[in-house]
Amino acid sequence: MTGHPALSTLLETAQPADNQLGPLREDIAEAWRLTHASEFSALTAVLVPLLGNLEHAARVRRGRHRSEAAGLLTSAYQAVSAAFARQDEADASWLGADRASRWAEDAGDPLAVVAAAFRMGHAFITLRRLDQAEHVADQVISALQPLTSAENCPPEVLSLYGAMHLILAVVFAREGDRAGTRRTIAKARKIATRLGTDRNDFNTEFGPTNVELHAVATAVDLGDTGEAIDLSQTIDATGLSAERQSRLAIDLARAHVQRRHIGDAVAALLEAERQAPEQVQTHVLARETVRDLLSLAGRRATPELLDLARRIGAAN
Repeated sequence: MTGHPALSTLLETAQPADNQLGPLREDIAEAWRLTHASEFSALTAVLVPLLGNLEHAARVRRGRHRSEAAGLLTSAYQAVSAAFARQDEADASWLGADRASRWAEDAGDPLAVVAAAFRMGHAFITLRRLDQAEHVADQVISALQPLTSAENCPPEVLSLYGAMHLILAVVFAREGDRAGTRRTIAKARKIATRLGTDRNDFNTEFGPTNVELHAVATAVDLGDTGEAIDLSQTIDATGLSAERQSRLAIDLARAHVQRRHIGDAVAALLEAERQAPEQVQTHVLARETVRDLLSLAGRRATPELLDLARRIGAAN
C-alpha cells in the first residue's frame, strides 16, 4: 500500500505480465475467504502480488476489459481495507477504501462505490473519528433511500442500505446515544426482515443474523451487559464467517468482564480464538478485554488466562 501502486507500468519499465483475469479472479476469491477467516498472514501472501498484477492489468487493458480489471481491483482493495480495519491499522484501511472507490468508478459500478464507503466508515470508526463515520453513513443512506422505496429494490441495494445503518448504530453506541442506537438497530432489523435471509453482497455479510451481532456489540458499548448476554444466547451465527463468529465471542467476553464474570469471559475469549486466532491476537478490543481480566483476577489469574495473555501480547 506504500507509494504509487504501478509506477513502473506508467514509466513503461514493468516486465511483461500474464494478465489473464481468470487466475486473478480466483485470487480475489481466495483473498476474501482469508479476510472473512481473519487469516491475515496468509492474506498478505495473496494480496502483495495480486494488487500489483491488477494495478498493471487495469492500466494496460482497454474498453470492457479495463472495466473488468477495475472491478476486480476495487474488490481487492476492499478486502485490504476490511483486513486493516480489523487489525487497528486505520490509516491503511482508509487508503484501501479510497482506492477501492476510485477504481469502482472506473468500473462503472456505483454500488461498489457505496461498498467502498462502507469500508471507509469502518476505517473512521477504527480511527475514532465518529463524526466522519456518521457523515459517510448519512450520505450513503440518503443516496440509497429513494432506491429502497421501490417494491422491487434489488437485494444488493438493500444489503448496502442495511450495512450502512449498522455503521451508524456503532457510531451512536460509541457516542453513548442509547436512543439513536436502538432506533438505528430497529431500522436495520426491518431492512434485514425485508431482505429475508443472511446474504454476503459486496462481502458485507448483511442479514438478520449480523444485525443481531451488532445489537450485542452496541449493547456492550452502551453498558447494557445483561441485554447483550441474553441476546447472544439466542443467536446462531454458524452460517456467518469465522470473523463474525469470533467477534460475537469477543463482545460476549466484554459483556462478562463488565459483570466481573471472569471465568465466562475467559471461556468466550478462548472460543473467539478457536474461531479466528489471528483476529484475537490483533484486535484491540480483544487485547483490552484480556488486560481488564488480568486486572480483575490479580493473583488469582488462571493458567488459561495467563497463557492467552502471552499468546496475544497482553501479558503484564
